[in-house]
Amino acid sequence: MPYFVFHLDKGTNGVLRGADLQDQFQDYRAAKQYARKLRLDMNVKEAGEIKIMFADSLEMAESKLTESRDAPILREWEK
Repeated sequence: MPYFVFHLDKGTNGVLRGADLQDQFQDYRAAKQYARKLRLDMNVKEAGEIKIMFADSLEMAESKLTESRDAPILREWEK
């Protein structure tokens, strides 16, 4: 399964507006090095907008990016 590197376009409220595919790799190490290079080339505000997704296809990777996750449950002592 390939690794997909995306640049995420988020709105001011943090909602994902779009995901632009930058490249795809068969090796995690190559994908990680490419993502690091992209983050270094961007300014600090945009640096968190690069994501690596592991999926069977491009469509599956994009759907994983847009799925909503439940917030973690905080215990009383963790607050």
